[in-house]
Amino acid sequence: MFIDQAIQFVIDEVESPALEHPQLEEEYKNKVKRSKTLVHRMKKVGDLARYLKRFEIVPQIGDPKRKLYDRFKALGLKTYEDLYSEFVNSFAHATDDVTVLDDFVIGQEYSSWDISIFSQTYDTQSGIYLIGDEPKYQAIFIKATFSDGKYPNEWIEKFDVLKYYMFSFRSVFKSEYKYNKAIIDSPKYGTPIYVFEKENEKCLLKGIYQYVKHEHEPSDDSRWFILNKVNSFETQKVVTQNEYDQEINKQVSKSKRRNRSDRRNRLKEAEKVPSTVTVTSTQFVRNGDVIVEVLERSKGICEECKKPAPFLRRDFTPYLEVHHVKPLSEGGEDTVENAKAVCPNCHRAAHYAAKVVTVTAAIIMDAEKVLITKRRDEGSISGLWEFPGGKIEGHESLEQCLRREIKEELSINIRVRKYFGESVFQSEKATYRIMAFFAKHISGDIQLNVHDKAKWVDISDLNQYSFLPADVTFVQSLQKRLSKTKQ
Repeated sequence: MFIDQAIQFVIDEVESPALEHPQLEEEYKNKVKRSKTLVHRMKKVGDLARYLKRFEIVPQIGDPKRKLYDRFKALGLKTYEDLYSEFVNSFAHATDDVTVLDDFVIGQEYSSWDISIFSQTYDTQSGIYLIGDEPKYQAIFIKATFSDGKYPNEWIEKFDVLKYYMFSFRSVFKSEYKYNKAIIDSPKYGTPIYVFEKENEKCLLKGIYQYVKHEHEPSDDSRWFILNKVNSFETQKVVTQNEYDQEINKQVSKSKRRNRSDRRNRLKEAEKVPSTVTVTSTQFVRNGDVIVEVLERSKGICEECKKPAPFLRRDFTPYLEVHHVKPLSEGGEDTVENAKAVCPNCHRAAHYAAKVVTVTAAIIMDAEKVLITKRRDEGSISGLWEFPGGKIEGHESLEQCLRREIKEELSINIRVRKYFGESVFQSEKATYRIMAFFAKHISGDIQLNVHDKAKWVDISDLNQYSFLPADVTFVQSLQKRLSKTKQ
Protein backbone atom coordinates (compact mmCIF):
# COMPACT_ATOMS: atom_id res chain seq x y z
CA MET A 1 0.00 0.00 0.00
CA PHE A 2 1.18 3.51 -0.81
CA ILE A 3 0.48 4.76 2.72
CA ASP A 4 2.85 2.16 4.19
CA GLN A 5 5.57 3.28 1.79
CA ALA A 6 4.89 6.95 2.58
CA ILE A 7 5.09 6.38 6.34
CA GLN A 8 8.33 4.44 5.98
CA PHE A 9 9.74 7.23 3.79
CA VAL A 10 9.18 9.81 6.57
CA ILE A 11 10.63 7.50 9.21
CA ASP A 12 13.72 6.65 7.17
CA GLU A 13 14.45 10.21 6.03
CA VAL A 14 13.83 12.17 9.24
CA GLU A 15 12.67 10.31 12.30
CA SER A 16 14.99 7.31 12.56
CA PRO A 17 18.19 9.36 11.94
CA ALA A 18 17.09 11.88 14.60
CA LEU A 19 16.16 9.26 17.20
CA GLU A 20 19.40 7.37 16.61
CA HIS A 21 21.67 10.45 16.72
CA PRO A 22 23.75 10.33 19.93
CA GLN A 23 24.01 14.11 20.29
CA LEU A 24 20.33 15.03 19.90
CA GLU A 25 18.91 16.01 23.27
CA GLU A 26 16.07 14.03 24.82
CA GLU A 27 13.62 16.94 24.70
CA TYR A 28 13.95 17.04 20.92
CA LYS A 29 13.79 13.26 20.61
CA ASN A 30 10.51 13.29 22.56
CA LYS A 31 9.05 15.70 20.01
CA VAL A 32 10.17 13.39 17.21
CA LYS A 33 8.61 10.40 19.01
CA ARG A 34 5.27 12.22 19.28
CA SER A 35 5.40 13.03 15.59
CA LYS A 36 6.32 9.42 14.76
CA THR A 37 3.32 8.17 16.71
CA LEU A 38 1.07 10.48 14.70
CA VAL A 39 2.65 9.52 11.38
CA HIS A 40 2.07 5.84 12.14
CA ARG A 41 -1.66 6.54 12.60
CA MET A 42 -2.06 7.93 9.08
CA LYS A 43 -4.32 5.90 6.77
CA LYS A 44 -4.06 7.89 3.56
CA VAL A 45 -1.12 9.48 1.75
CA GLY A 46 -3.00 12.75 1.31
CA ASP A 47 -3.54 13.04 5.07
CA LEU A 48 0.19 12.61 5.67
CA ALA A 49 0.94 15.22 2.99
CA ARG A 50 -1.39 17.68 4.76
CA TYR A 51 0.43 17.09 8.02
CA LEU A 52 3.85 17.63 6.45
CA LYS A 53 2.64 20.78 4.70
CA ARG A 54 2.60 22.41 8.14
CA PHE A 55 6.42 22.34 7.88
CA GLU A 56 6.57 23.69 4.33
CA ILE A 57 7.84 27.10 5.51
CA VAL A 58 10.86 27.37 7.80
CA PRO A 59 9.87 29.05 11.11
CA GLN A 60 11.01 32.62 11.60
CA ILE A 61 13.94 33.34 13.91
CA GLY A 62 12.54 33.77 17.40
CA ASP A 63 9.65 31.37 16.79
CA PRO A 64 9.79 28.58 19.45
CA LYS A 65 9.45 26.03 16.65
CA ARG A 66 12.69 27.33 15.17
CA LYS A 67 14.72 25.73 17.96
CA LEU A 68 14.06 22.21 16.72
CA TYR A 69 14.84 23.20 13.13
CA ASP A 70 18.12 24.88 14.12
CA ARG A 71 19.21 21.95 16.26
CA PHE A 72 18.57 19.47 13.44
CA LYS A 73 20.57 21.66 11.05
CA ALA A 74 23.44 21.98 13.53
CA LEU A 75 23.69 18.19 13.70
CA GLY A 76 23.38 17.75 9.94
CA LEU A 77 19.97 16.09 10.23
CA LYS A 78 17.22 16.36 7.62
CA THR A 79 14.21 18.31 8.89
CA TYR A 80 10.49 18.01 8.18
CA GLU A 81 10.86 21.30 6.27
CA ASP A 82 13.47 19.68 4.01
CA LEU A 83 11.28 16.63 3.56
CA TYR A 84 8.00 18.18 2.40
CA SER A 85 8.92 18.92 -1.23
CA GLU A 86 10.63 15.54 -1.60
CA PHE A 87 7.57 13.79 -0.19
CA VAL A 88 5.20 15.57 -2.58
CA ASN A 89 7.41 14.71 -5.57
CA SER A 90 7.81 11.07 -4.53
CA PHE A 91 4.10 10.48 -3.83
CA ALA A 92 2.46 12.94 -6.21
CA HIS A 93 0.29 10.13 -7.61
CA ALA A 94 -1.38 9.59 -4.21
CA THR A 95 -1.50 12.96 -2.45
CA ASP A 96 -5.10 13.54 -3.55
CA ASP A 97 -6.13 10.48 -1.53
CA VAL A 98 -7.36 12.17 1.64
CA THR A 99 -9.95 11.33 4.28
CA VAL A 100 -13.27 13.03 3.51
CA LEU A 101 -16.42 13.46 5.58
CA ASP A 102 -18.23 10.67 3.72
CA ASP A 103 -15.56 8.21 4.86
CA PHE A 104 -17.09 8.28 8.35
CA VAL A 105 -19.67 5.48 8.62
CA ILE A 106 -22.47 5.71 11.18
CA GLY A 107 -22.12 2.85 13.65
CA GLN A 108 -18.40 2.29 13.04
CA GLU A 109 -15.57 2.63 15.55
CA TYR A 110 -12.76 5.15 15.15
CA SER A 111 -9.84 6.32 17.25
CA SER A 112 -9.13 9.78 18.59
CA TRP A 113 -6.23 9.82 16.14
CA ASP A 114 -8.62 9.31 13.21
CA ILE A 115 -10.71 12.27 14.35
CA SER A 116 -7.79 14.59 15.08
CA ILE A 117 -6.05 13.75 11.79
CA PHE A 118 -9.22 14.46 9.78
CA SER A 119 -9.77 17.74 11.63
CA GLN A 120 -6.07 18.58 11.08
CA THR A 121 -5.71 19.62 14.74
CA TYR A 122 -3.56 16.56 15.60
CA ASP A 123 -4.82 16.92 19.18
CA THR A 124 -6.34 13.73 20.58
CA GLN A 125 -7.34 15.33 23.89
CA SER A 126 -9.96 17.71 22.56
CA GLY A 127 -13.68 17.00 22.96
CA ILE A 128 -14.98 19.20 20.14
CA TYR A 129 -13.50 19.45 16.64
CA LEU A 130 -14.53 22.08 14.10
CA ILE A 131 -14.20 20.77 10.56
CA GLY A 132 -13.68 23.35 7.83
CA ASP A 133 -13.66 27.13 7.95
CA GLU A 134 -15.44 29.51 10.31
CA PRO A 135 -18.31 30.30 10.55
CA LYS A 136 -19.94 27.87 8.11
CA TYR A 137 -18.20 24.71 9.20
CA GLN A 138 -18.42 21.56 7.13
CA ALA A 139 -19.15 19.54 10.27
CA ILE A 140 -18.66 19.49 14.02
CA PHE A 141 -17.26 16.35 15.67
CA ILE A 142 -17.80 15.80 19.38
CA LYS A 143 -16.50 13.00 21.58
CA ALA A 144 -18.91 12.21 24.40
CA THR A 145 -17.68 10.37 27.47
CA PHE A 146 -20.13 9.07 30.05
CA SER A 147 -17.83 8.10 32.90
CA ASP A 148 -18.13 9.66 36.32
CA GLY A 149 -16.84 13.18 36.61
CA LYS A 150 -17.80 16.66 37.62
CA TYR A 151 -19.84 17.17 34.45
CA PRO A 152 -20.91 13.74 33.13
CA ASN A 153 -22.68 13.71 29.77
CA GLU A 154 -25.78 11.53 29.62
CA TRP A 155 -28.35 10.06 27.27
CA ILE A 156 -31.73 11.61 28.04
CA GLU A 157 -33.20 9.11 25.57
CA LYS A 158 -30.71 6.39 24.79
CA PHE A 159 -28.81 7.29 21.61
CA ASP A 160 -31.59 9.68 20.52
CA VAL A 161 -31.36 12.68 22.85
CA LEU A 162 -27.98 13.68 24.28
CA LYS A 163 -27.12 16.03 27.13
CA TYR A 164 -23.62 17.23 26.29
CA TYR A 165 -21.71 19.74 28.42
CA MET A 166 -20.36 22.87 26.79
CA PHE A 167 -16.67 23.52 26.39
CA SER A 168 -15.42 25.25 29.53
CA PHE A 169 -12.17 26.94 30.47
CA ARG A 170 -11.16 26.48 34.10
CA SER A 171 -14.75 25.42 34.88
CA VAL A 172 -16.13 28.61 33.36
CA PHE A 173 -18.86 27.99 30.77
CA LYS A 174 -19.52 30.60 28.13
CA SER A 175 -21.69 30.24 25.04
CA GLU A 176 -19.40 32.78 23.35
CA TYR A 177 -16.45 30.36 23.28
CA LYS A 178 -15.67 29.35 19.70
CA TYR A 179 -16.60 25.68 20.08
CA ASN A 180 -19.88 26.43 21.86
CA LYS A 181 -20.86 29.17 19.46
CA ALA A 182 -20.28 26.83 16.52
CA ILE A 183 -22.74 24.31 17.96
CA ILE A 184 -25.33 26.99 18.80
CA ASP A 185 -25.03 28.44 15.29
CA SER A 186 -25.11 25.02 13.58
CA PRO A 187 -28.85 25.20 12.66
CA LYS A 188 -28.27 28.57 10.95
CA TYR A 189 -25.61 27.10 8.67
CA GLY A 190 -26.98 23.56 8.43
CA THR A 191 -23.83 22.16 10.05
CA PRO A 192 -24.15 18.47 10.98
CA ILE A 193 -22.93 17.41 14.43
CA TYR A 194 -21.22 14.02 14.46
CA VAL A 195 -21.42 12.41 17.91
CA PHE A 196 -18.82 9.81 18.88
CA GLU A 197 -19.40 7.82 22.07
CA LYS A 198 -15.93 7.49 23.57
CA GLU A 199 -15.00 4.52 25.74
CA ASN A 200 -11.31 4.00 26.46
CA GLU A 201 -9.57 4.29 23.08
CA LYS A 202 -12.64 3.59 20.98
CA CYS A 203 -14.89 6.29 19.53
CA LEU A 204 -18.13 4.84 18.16
CA LEU A 205 -19.93 7.14 15.71
CA LYS A 206 -23.48 7.08 17.07
CA GLY A 207 -24.93 9.27 14.35
CA ILE A 208 -25.55 12.80 13.17
CA TYR A 209 -27.27 15.13 15.61
CA GLN A 210 -28.93 18.54 15.60
CA TYR A 211 -28.67 21.29 18.18
CA VAL A 212 -32.02 21.87 19.95
CA LYS A 213 -31.21 24.20 22.84
CA HIS A 214 -28.78 24.81 25.67
CA GLU A 215 -29.58 24.80 29.38
CA HIS A 216 -28.09 26.21 32.55
CA GLU A 217 -27.68 25.08 36.17
CA PRO A 218 -27.49 28.21 38.40
CA SER A 219 -26.03 26.40 41.41
CA ASP A 220 -22.66 25.76 39.71
CA ASP A 221 -23.16 27.84 36.54
CA SER A 222 -22.69 24.71 34.38
CA ARG A 223 -24.18 24.71 30.90
CA TRP A 224 -24.98 21.99 28.40
CA PHE A 225 -26.45 21.33 24.98
CA ILE A 226 -29.47 19.20 24.13
CA LEU A 227 -28.80 17.38 20.85
CA ASN A 228 -31.32 15.24 18.94
CA LYS A 229 -30.30 12.40 16.65
CA VAL A 230 -31.28 12.59 12.99
CA ASN A 231 -32.82 9.40 11.57
CA SER A 232 -29.78 7.68 10.05
CA PHE A 233 -31.78 6.75 6.95
CA GLU A 234 -32.41 10.44 6.27
CA THR A 235 -28.76 11.47 6.46
CA GLN A 236 -27.82 9.80 3.15
CA LYS A 237 -24.72 8.51 4.94
CA VAL A 238 -23.32 5.00 4.88
CA VAL A 239 -24.31 2.96 7.96
CA THR A 240 -23.14 -0.31 9.46
CA GLN A 241 -25.39 -3.36 9.55
CA ASN A 242 -25.80 -2.91 13.31
CA GLU A 243 -26.90 0.72 12.90
CA TYR A 244 -29.32 -0.31 10.14
CA ASP A 245 -30.87 -2.97 12.40
CA GLN A 246 -31.13 -0.55 15.33
CA GLU A 247 -32.83 2.10 13.18
CA ILE A 248 -35.36 -0.41 11.81
CA ASN A 249 -36.07 -1.75 15.31
CA LYS A 250 -36.53 1.81 16.60
CA GLN A 251 -39.08 2.54 13.89
CA VAL A 252 -40.94 -0.71 14.63
CA SER A 253 -41.04 0.10 18.36
CA LYS A 254 -42.34 3.58 17.62
CA SER A 255 -45.04 2.14 15.34
CA LYS A 256 -46.16 -0.31 18.05
CA ARG A 257 -46.66 2.54 20.52
CA ARG A 258 -48.85 4.53 18.15
CA ASN A 259 -52.58 4.32 17.54
CA ARG A 260 -53.55 1.57 15.10
CA SER A 261 -55.93 3.73 13.07
CA ASP A 262 -53.25 6.42 12.73
CA ARG A 263 -50.80 3.78 11.56
CA ARG A 264 -53.23 2.59 8.89
CA ASN A 265 -53.83 6.14 7.73
CA ARG A 266 -50.09 6.65 7.39
CA LEU A 267 -49.86 3.44 5.37
CA LYS A 268 -52.34 4.85 2.85
CA GLU A 269 -50.05 7.83 2.27
CA ALA A 270 -46.75 5.90 2.48
CA GLU A 271 -44.44 5.51 -0.50
CA LYS A 272 -44.82 2.02 -1.96
CA VAL A 273 -41.31 1.99 -3.43
CA PRO A 274 -38.77 2.26 -0.56
CA SER A 275 -35.73 4.48 -0.65
CA THR A 276 -32.28 2.93 -0.29
CA VAL A 277 -29.40 3.23 2.14
CA THR A 278 -25.84 1.98 1.76
CA VAL A 279 -24.91 -0.54 4.45
CA THR A 280 -21.36 -1.65 5.11
CA SER A 281 -20.23 -4.63 7.13
CA THR A 282 -17.04 -6.47 8.00
CA GLN A 283 -17.06 -10.19 7.28
CA PHE A 284 -14.74 -12.98 8.34
CA VAL A 285 -13.01 -14.86 5.53
CA ARG A 286 -14.52 -18.31 6.03
CA ASN A 287 -12.71 -21.57 5.31
CA GLY A 288 -14.52 -23.33 2.46
CA ASP A 289 -13.27 -26.73 3.61
CA VAL A 290 -14.97 -26.25 7.00
CA ILE A 291 -18.28 -25.43 5.30
CA VAL A 292 -18.17 -28.49 3.03
CA GLU A 293 -17.09 -30.86 5.83
CA VAL A 294 -19.88 -29.70 8.16
CA LEU A 295 -22.55 -29.93 5.44
CA GLU A 296 -21.41 -33.42 4.45
CA ARG A 297 -21.39 -34.50 8.10
CA SER A 298 -25.03 -33.44 8.48
CA LYS A 299 -26.24 -35.60 5.57
CA GLY A 300 -28.99 -33.05 4.92
CA ILE A 301 -30.36 -33.12 8.50
CA CYS A 302 -30.37 -30.01 10.69
CA GLU A 303 -27.98 -30.71 13.55
CA GLU A 304 -30.13 -28.64 15.91
CA CYS A 305 -33.78 -29.65 15.35
CA LYS A 306 -32.92 -32.97 13.65
CA LYS A 307 -35.31 -32.29 10.77
CA PRO A 308 -34.49 -32.59 7.04
CA ALA A 309 -33.36 -29.43 5.24
CA PRO A 310 -36.49 -27.39 4.40
CA PHE A 311 -35.73 -27.26 0.65
CA LEU A 312 -33.08 -27.98 -1.97
CA ARG A 313 -30.63 -25.53 -3.45
CA ARG A 314 -30.65 -24.94 -7.19
CA ASP A 315 -27.91 -27.56 -7.48
CA PHE A 316 -30.34 -29.99 -5.73
CA THR A 317 -28.29 -30.25 -2.52
CA PRO A 318 -30.07 -29.85 0.86
CA TYR A 319 -30.20 -26.24 2.01
CA LEU A 320 -28.54 -25.94 5.43
CA GLU A 321 -26.41 -23.10 6.81
CA VAL A 322 -23.13 -23.46 8.71
CA HIS A 323 -23.32 -21.79 12.13
CA HIS A 324 -20.43 -21.32 14.56
CA VAL A 325 -21.34 -22.46 18.07
CA LYS A 326 -18.98 -19.88 19.58
CA PRO A 327 -19.27 -16.87 17.24
CA LEU A 328 -16.19 -15.80 15.31
CA SER A 329 -16.78 -12.26 16.59
CA GLU A 330 -16.30 -13.58 20.14
CA GLY A 331 -13.07 -15.42 19.37
CA GLY A 332 -14.63 -18.66 18.16
CA GLU A 333 -12.57 -20.80 15.80
CA ASP A 334 -13.46 -21.47 12.16
CA THR A 335 -13.23 -25.25 12.63
CA VAL A 336 -15.42 -28.26 11.97
CA GLU A 337 -15.62 -28.86 15.73
CA ASN A 338 -17.00 -25.34 16.35
CA ALA A 339 -19.64 -25.48 13.62
CA LYS A 340 -23.09 -26.95 13.02
CA ALA A 341 -25.18 -27.41 9.90
CA VAL A 342 -28.58 -25.91 10.74
CA CYS A 343 -31.81 -25.05 8.96
CA PRO A 344 -32.60 -21.34 8.43
CA ASN A 345 -35.10 -21.33 11.30
CA CYS A 346 -32.62 -22.76 13.81
CA HIS A 347 -29.91 -20.44 12.49
CA ARG A 348 -32.06 -17.35 13.08
CA ALA A 349 -33.04 -18.69 16.49
CA ALA A 350 -29.38 -19.13 17.44
CA HIS A 351 -28.76 -15.42 16.74
CA TYR A 352 -31.99 -13.77 17.81
CA ALA A 353 -34.11 -16.07 20.00
CA ALA A 354 -34.81 -15.07 23.59
CA LYS A 355 -33.99 -17.65 26.23
CA VAL A 356 -37.38 -19.15 27.03
CA VAL A 357 -38.90 -22.45 28.14
CA THR A 358 -41.43 -23.59 25.54
CA VAL A 359 -44.59 -25.16 26.92
CA THR A 360 -47.65 -26.54 25.13
CA ALA A 361 -51.29 -26.31 26.24
CA ALA A 362 -54.36 -28.15 24.95
CA ILE A 363 -57.71 -26.43 24.45
CA ILE A 364 -59.74 -29.67 24.42
CA MET A 365 -63.24 -28.78 23.25
CA ASP A 366 -66.57 -30.58 23.40
CA ALA A 367 -69.24 -28.30 21.91
CA GLU A 368 -69.04 -25.12 24.04
CA LYS A 369 -67.31 -26.85 26.91
CA VAL A 370 -63.57 -26.94 27.47
CA LEU A 371 -61.48 -29.23 29.67
CA ILE A 372 -59.62 -27.51 32.50
CA THR A 373 -57.46 -29.04 35.22
CA LYS A 374 -56.15 -28.12 38.66
CA ARG A 375 -52.68 -29.29 39.63
CA ARG A 376 -51.88 -30.83 42.97
CA ASP A 377 -50.32 -28.69 45.69
CA GLU A 378 -47.24 -27.03 44.12
CA GLY A 379 -46.54 -23.99 46.29
CA SER A 380 -47.43 -20.68 44.65
CA ILE A 381 -49.66 -22.29 41.97
CA SER A 382 -51.62 -24.42 44.42
CA GLY A 383 -55.37 -24.17 43.82
CA LEU A 384 -55.04 -22.55 40.38
CA TRP A 385 -56.58 -23.97 37.22
CA GLU A 386 -54.90 -24.42 33.84
CA PHE A 387 -55.28 -25.86 30.40
CA PRO A 388 -53.36 -29.19 30.48
CA GLY A 389 -50.00 -29.56 28.72
CA GLY A 390 -46.30 -29.38 29.47
CA LYS A 391 -42.71 -28.65 28.41
CA ILE A 392 -41.15 -29.75 25.15
CA GLU A 393 -38.55 -32.48 25.49
CA GLY A 394 -35.64 -33.00 23.12
CA HIS A 395 -36.43 -32.28 19.49
CA GLU A 396 -40.12 -33.23 19.49
CA SER A 397 -42.56 -30.99 17.68
CA LEU A 398 -45.20 -28.94 19.49
CA GLU A 399 -47.89 -31.41 18.44
CA GLN A 400 -45.83 -34.42 19.55
CA CYS A 401 -45.19 -32.75 22.89
CA LEU A 402 -48.86 -32.01 23.44
CA ARG A 403 -50.01 -35.56 22.64
CA ARG A 404 -47.35 -37.01 24.95
CA GLU A 405 -48.11 -34.62 27.83
CA ILE A 406 -51.87 -35.23 27.72
CA LYS A 407 -51.29 -38.99 27.63
CA GLU A 408 -48.95 -38.77 30.65
CA GLU A 409 -51.14 -36.37 32.65
CA LEU A 410 -54.66 -37.58 31.83
CA SER A 411 -54.19 -41.03 30.18
CA ILE A 412 -56.22 -40.00 27.13
CA ASN A 413 -55.42 -39.68 23.46
CA ILE A 414 -56.08 -36.45 21.61
CA ARG A 415 -56.00 -35.20 18.06
CA VAL A 416 -54.15 -31.90 17.86
CA ARG A 417 -55.96 -29.44 15.64
CA LYS A 418 -55.59 -25.75 14.77
CA TYR A 419 -53.08 -23.52 16.54
CA PHE A 420 -54.95 -21.34 19.06
CA GLY A 421 -52.44 -18.77 20.33
CA GLU A 422 -49.62 -18.12 22.73
CA SER A 423 -48.87 -16.49 26.06
CA VAL A 424 -45.57 -15.31 27.52
CA PHE A 425 -45.08 -15.46 31.27
CA GLN A 426 -42.06 -14.46 33.35
CA SER A 427 -41.40 -15.97 36.75
CA GLU A 428 -38.41 -15.61 39.05
CA LYS A 429 -36.96 -18.80 37.60
CA ALA A 430 -37.50 -18.40 33.86
CA THR A 431 -39.53 -16.99 30.99
CA TYR A 432 -42.17 -19.33 29.61
CA ARG A 433 -43.72 -19.31 26.16
CA ILE A 434 -46.99 -21.26 26.24
CA MET A 435 -48.18 -22.44 22.82
CA ALA A 436 -51.85 -23.50 22.79
CA PHE A 437 -53.67 -25.70 20.26
CA PHE A 438 -57.28 -26.75 19.86
CA ALA A 439 -57.56 -30.50 20.45
CA LYS A 440 -60.18 -33.26 20.44
CA HIS A 441 -60.49 -36.14 22.88
CA ILE A 442 -60.48 -39.28 20.71
CA SER A 443 -60.00 -42.21 23.14
CA GLY A 444 -59.36 -43.24 26.74
CA ASP A 445 -60.90 -42.33 30.07
CA ILE A 446 -59.55 -39.39 32.05
CA GLN A 447 -57.30 -40.41 34.93
CA LEU A 448 -55.71 -37.76 37.14
CA ASN A 449 -51.98 -38.50 37.27
CA VAL A 450 -50.67 -35.04 38.22
CA HIS A 451 -53.87 -33.09 38.92
CA ASP A 452 -56.39 -32.89 41.74
CA LYS A 453 -59.35 -32.15 39.49
CA ALA A 454 -60.46 -32.02 35.86
CA LYS A 455 -63.69 -30.41 34.68
CA TRP A 456 -65.62 -29.80 31.48
CA VAL A 457 -66.66 -26.17 31.85
CA ASP A 458 -68.80 -23.85 29.73
CA ILE A 459 -66.61 -21.23 28.17
CA SER A 460 -68.94 -18.54 29.52
CA ASP A 461 -68.28 -19.80 33.07
CA LEU A 462 -64.46 -19.73 32.92
CA ASN A 463 -64.36 -16.46 34.86
CA GLN A 464 -65.56 -18.35 37.93
CA TYR A 465 -62.22 -20.16 38.16
CA SER A 466 -58.81 -18.82 39.19
CA PHE A 467 -56.29 -19.63 36.46
CA LEU A 468 -52.52 -19.58 36.27
CA PRO A 469 -51.41 -16.11 35.06
CA ALA A 470 -50.11 -17.55 31.81
CA ASP A 471 -53.50 -19.14 31.02
CA VAL A 472 -55.61 -16.02 31.65
CA THR A 473 -54.82 -14.89 28.09
CA PHE A 474 -56.38 -18.08 26.72
CA VAL A 475 -59.50 -17.65 28.87
CA GLN A 476 -59.98 -14.14 27.52
CA SER A 477 -59.47 -15.27 23.91
CA LEU A 478 -61.96 -18.13 24.26
CA GLN A 479 -64.62 -15.84 25.73
CA LYS A 480 -64.01 -13.25 23.03
CA ARG A 481 -64.49 -15.91 20.35
CA LEU A 482 -67.69 -17.06 22.03
CA SER A 483 -69.15 -13.56 22.16
CA LYS A 484 -68.45 -13.08 18.43
CA THR A 485 -70.22 -16.31 17.47
CA LYS A 486 -73.33 -15.23 19.42
CA GLN A 487 -73.58 -11.80 17.76
